[in-house]
Amino acid sequence: MSQREIVHFVFFPSPPGEVFEVLMDEMKHAAFSGAPAKIERRAGGKFSVFGGMISGVTTELKSPEFIVQDWRCPEWLGEQVSRVSFTLQPVNDGRGCALSFRHSGVPEDKIAQIDEGWRKYYWSPMAGYLRDSKVAVVRRFLEQFKNQANLDVVDETWTPDCLLHVPGFQPPPGRAGQKQVGKAIFSAFSNVHVDALDTIVEGDRVVERHRATAVHVGDFMGIPASGKKVFWTENHIYRMADGKIAETWSEVSFHDLLAQISGVKSS
Repeated sequence: MSQREIVHFVFFPSPPGEVFEVLMDEMKHAAFSGAPAKIERRAGGKFSVFGGMISGVTTELKSPEFIVQDWRCPEWLGEQVSRVSFTLQPVNDGRGCALSFRHSGVPEDKIAQIDEGWRKYYWSPMAGYLRDSKVAVVRRFLEQFKNQANLDVVDETWTPDCLLHVPGFQPPPGRAGQKQVGKAIFSAFSNVHVDALDTIVEGDRVVERHRATAVHVGDFMGIPASGKKVFWTENHIYRMADGKIAETWSEVSFHDLLAQISGVKSS
């Protein structure tokens, strides 16, 4: 039977290490594909993905640079196998990944089906998973920390050595810094509610624009409780690492907030 080769060049706005993990971690593979996956993560290790629709052996492996696999479908005749290679290179200062893909030894009568399958069942859902998994962490932090005043969620959504950058405020490093910010806000304001207005994901960064409303019920920056319903806006750049927030750069419209609670118009 005549055989052909499929070649794709795919860009992911995520670091190569994250793309590598999605391909080789069976839980992440199952998450993006929506089907069971079993992957022995080593050279010579067997794999079975999409509930057994694809199986084979990983022949070469180097994280996060390349993966080479012998790959086959159960519907193919005899013991025919094909060769799949993923080569991952960093771009955009390591925030993006250029994936070079080759699938050789594909039966000619299956070429169109398999070519479309890689696009439909791999590249598109992988891109969505890589984006959504980052947003999910940031959104969990927003909902539970900001809207429910749950300080403990910081331990689950931020790395132990995380850093906060807030103009005019120098919190301590680590999770204690974020908790300190929360305590200051929640002691001065009640009924805090924050909405995400915009979300942008690029590489290991999640950028969000927020709008918050609250009631001023306690001392804030030397201004006693006014009982006023107030609002403010926030812009955050979150740097993600290992599935958690590792660093953030935040700007909050404190000038507008102070004008509301002090009665002095901002210029």
